[in-house]
Amino acid sequence: MVKVSEKRHGLGSEHPLCDKIQLIMLILFLVVWGIDSLSFFIFRYSTVLVDVISFPALLLPSFASLVFGLYLVAKSHKAVFGEAHDQPKLLDSGVYSWVRHPMYLGILMCCLAFFFVSPSLLSIGILLVFFIIYNKMTTYEEKSLTQILGEEYIAYKKRVPKWFPKLFSRS
Repeated sequence: MVKVSEKRHGLGSEHPLCDKIQLIMLILFLVVWGIDSLSFFIFRYSTVLVDVISFPALLLPSFASLVFGLYLVAKSHKAVFGEAHDQPKLLDSGVYSWVRHPMYLGILMCCLAFFFVSPSLLSIGILLVFFIIYNKMTTYEEKSLTQILGEEYIAYKKRVPKWFPKLFSRS
């Protein structure tokens, strides 16, 4: 178990329960989504959104969310774990120039893709809780990064949005 005071080489501290929280939330989301999707045929209690929006109309946003989410996860994972640095270094290029937490956003986008396949009120509720928890984790991690990188990270926070991607920079 990693202690809060321990840091991965060259990076800020992750929330002490980061991996466990992510695993629990992902399993919870998929279980609720799966039960809701199956109950659509039996109970139809929280899948009322399916009656409002036709299934074919949901395929495009589902596919787009999944592709964008996987892209963010892959690119941010490569940027963070692709090369080692002797000193802590701010990652502010590629997907990190669009949004400060592309890996977390990518996971949320993948969950959103599942939601679009079978929209339910319970699934969107779990997704919102997932977002709130991720937001708390990122706030914790940003405090650590501010301590490590100081003014450089503060300037980065002013330039790059926390959650909603900035796809085109103003150069």
